[in-house]
Amino acid sequence: MAVFTPIDEKDLAGFLSDYALGPVRRFAAIPEGTENTNYALETEAGRFILTLIERRTPADDLPFVLGLMRHLAESGAPVSEPVADRSGIVLKPLKGRPAIVLRWLEGRSAEDPGVAQCALAGAALARLHLAARSYGVERPNPYGPDRWPQLLAESEALAATGTGGAESRDGATVEHLAALLARCRECADALAAEWPANDRRLPRGAIHADLFPDNLFFAEDRVSGIFDFYFASTDLLAYDLAVAAAAWCFDRANRFHLDRWRALTAAYAAERPLDDAEWRALPLLCTGAGLRFTLTRLVDRLRPLDRALVVLKDPWEFAHRMAFFATHGDELREGS
Repeated sequence: MAVFTPIDEKDLAGFLSDYALGPVRRFAAIPEGTENTNYALETEAGRFILTLIERRTPADDLPFVLGLMRHLAESGAPVSEPVADRSGIVLKPLKGRPAIVLRWLEGRSAEDPGVAQCALAGAALARLHLAARSYGVERPNPYGPDRWPQLLAESEALAATGTGGAESRDGATVEHLAALLARCRECADALAAEWPANDRRLPRGAIHADLFPDNLFFAEDRVSGIFDFYFASTDLLAYDLAVAAAAWCFDRANRFHLDRWRALTAAYAAERPLDDAEWRALPLLCTGAGLRFTLTRLVDRLRPLDRALVVLKDPWEFAHRMAFFATHGDELREGS
């Protein structure tokens, strides 16, 4: 979540006039994140999130995203359902951006999830995949393998022209950036030759594609909310598990935890069994997930939006995870 477009009381009043939500009691910006503008909204009717779609989700793809969210919510999944106005319209313009009102989800995210939370997340992701099987709409993955060469070329061009900041939060220099780009190029070339995009043994369907710990809420010992579906698309289900593994199985010091890996993957497989081809492909898919988030973070870092009230995320963090999965595949298959 982030704030790219400021909204004042007048803007809000005009937008909400079409909704049957009652008077506004509280309205506050949510500054965390990198993608969209988000505000916490409380009215007479309850608590909501007002989201303005800013950057990476084209308007033409929003019907897929919002339709999937509604489909999952109606199936009983802990997903925030989009709120329609009095005319039944869900997506409306606000300050030149597509905007939606989402029902508030109770709970808290885990900053450094443990084994039990990894298991809950894995099971929740599997149930999400099962519920989405009856969702008949498709959207190609906008940040899948076909897009990685473009992101890499863009990063290389931005680095060559000196656009943006070349330093990481740990003080990495231009030389470190050049080394990072070389590692990404090597990894991208290897994945291009091995990626199982057309392997029919690997099931495809609607995926979340961004299930990080900060996109999932816990309440006591259950998953109470899954949100930020703006990268949701149609792709390999095991790739979605790989994204989750890359996001959940490392601690704050960026150290991999095999027990988290086992908990996440076993809990997922208990809900939606993985066949042998999926198990074998999983470390490779995790490497791809590491590359994908390294590249998008790198582009963001080299070409930040100056007007965004947002903390940029470190591409070196996921470069480490990318390298880990690329070199530990056999161990992870044995440890699953």
